Amino acid sequence: MISRHSFRPVLALALAAAVALAAMYAVRLVRVPPEGFFPPSFVTHSVMLTLSVAAMWLLSKGRLDLYGLTKGAYQFSPRILMWVLPTAALSIASAVASPGGQGAGGPSELTKPQVVVFVWVYASISEETLARGLLQTLLGGNAEVGVAAPRRLSMPVLVSGLFFGSMHIVLVRSMGPAAVPVILLAVFLGLVAARYRERTGSLLPAIIVHALFNIGGMLPLWLIQWLRD
Repeated sequence: MISRHSFRPVLALALAAAVALAAMYAVRLVRVPPEGFFPPSFVTHSVMLTLSVAAMWLLSKGRLDLYGLTKGAYQFSPRILMWVLPTAALSIASAVASPGGQGAGGPSELTKPQVVVFVWVYASISEETLARGLLQTLLGGNAEVGVAAPRRLSMPVLVSGLFFGSMHIVLVRSMGPAAVPVILLAVFLGLVAARYRERTGSLLPAIIVHALFNIGGMLPLWLIQWLRD
């Protein structure tokens, strides 16, 4: 006999996918003035964040701490800042290898202040709330704080990381084969963030790591361009 718990991963993935798809298509329904400060991605991430938090609230009857919206066992350590290095190294390598040494300094249609607000901060919060808050918790990733996490990658960590990578498959449409390294990097980021979530019971370190990956992918190129100008 198949227990209802056997369907938990399927139902969790279905709900997370529904939220992600709704967020993706919401931008087609809401027109954002091109001359304004808010880019179209603001609509996408706002819908993602709102639906994720609403689902958490309804499923837990208001116990949002169960979904990582708590400090949990997390204690800040400067070592977490080292996660800026992988994408920083890759962005510098792309600048060296690309014609003119420009690389790819982030979404070209966004100004630098927009990137800081809507990519480094807002996207990190929204995407982690969905992938590491809603999905990973429903998969069983809200283990009691203080319980030692396994050394191997648990099912919630692995599925959360793969799901996060799959969210970036849409980049193939605009980037072609060049999107493959980005997708693989997103999977790696997802696994690292999910592991922090599992170990601490908090979304905070996952959001920090996510932001650091985004910063590392853009800031070095900005500095290189600034020095050359």
